[in-house]
Amino acid sequence: KLWLVASSAPNYAMALWAASLVLAAAAVAHGNADSPQASKARLPHIFFVVVDDFGWANVGYHREVKTEEVQTPHIDALVKEGIELNRHYVHMSCTPTRSSFQSGRLPVHVITALVGPCDGNGAIPRNMTGIAAVMKKAGYATHQVGKWDVGMATPHHTPKGRGYDTSLTYFSHGNWMYSEAEWLGSYVEEPNVPQPGIIDFWDTDRPASHLNGTGYEEYIFRDRMLEILHNHDQSKPLFLQYDSKVAHYPLQAPLEYQKKFSFIDQDNRRTYHAMVNFLDDQLENITGTFKKLGMWDNTLMVLSSDNGGYVRAEVGPCNTTDESFPGTGPGTDTGHGTTCFNGEAGANNYPHRGGKYSNFEGGI
Repeated sequence: KLWLVASSAPNYAMALWAASLVLAAAAVAHGNADSPQASKARLPHIFFVVVDDFGWANVGYHREVKTEEVQTPHIDALVKEGIELNRHYVHMSCTPTRSSFQSGRLPVHVITALVGPCDGNGAIPRNMTGIAAVMKKAGYATHQVGKWDVGMATPHHTPKGRGYDTSLTYFSHGNWMYSEAEWLGSYVEEPNVPQPGIIDFWDTDRPASHLNGTGYEEYIFRDRMLEILHNHDQSKPLFLQYDSKVAHYPLQAPLEYQKKFSFIDQDNRRTYHAMVNFLDDQLENITGTFKKLGMWDNTLMVLSSDNGGYVRAEVGPCNTTDESFPGTGPGTDTGHGTTCFNGEAGANNYPHRGGKYSNFEGGI
């Protein structure tokens, strides 16, 4: 088992680096295998986690002085038994970093700006091979769960077109966690939950209408990952890519997690910390399932952020409603406590300067 945590975000050549590390480890561990087929069957599983807009100081292992605001016990424990990469750099925004990981190329050779999912450039040009396609050639079962954000201009640009056997995804930069509708960007001084965009939720090559509106999106992602793990043929190596929505805007967390941080007065920070604590429990659940299924000791896990946490101004209030709010249901973005959508505030990159969208240390 090998756990790596990249404390800023994924290295620009992470795809090639991770694949090379896996192949090197397999060669060392199984150099005496009787056949190429035996070696392939023993390749390590890979669980690659990309956290969205993760602040440097929003994890316990970066806090010399502990605080009840930061509760990431499981992530902290994983770091202690693994390798922490503290000089590990990425792009300052989502799409370039994710395109870099999926293609194994520097962003300057792929794309250096945020683009929408229907952008004609498609984020990753069609002639570039994706990491999932490479892993499939090595015999891996490949699955992607969560945010995509590297294009869907043609079927070739989607996860399936890039080599993933299955995916449960949204294509855009962000979406609302209960309706799975597209997030249209931050607002200024908007008091009410805005009218969202189209439903952006996809199950491999078709709309995920059977799952849309059934609850908090990260729980839906959890259930899909558990299904993948329980159904996986362990004679094959597994490549599971988890691109968490945590903690991108709009900020939304299950009510029980919001209540755990009720001592924080500022809405954005309270909701952000609640989302990160949820992620910690989410990862404990998934890694625990790896262990129960006997897969963990042959697993390479890598966790990184796509860029630093956002530290812009609030520019308006968050919105708080409970279940009595008219029209509230499992698939509505009202009635679930506090939701933040004005500005982009709440993360903490201390002691680094800057944040997301910045080339200072806090952003990359």
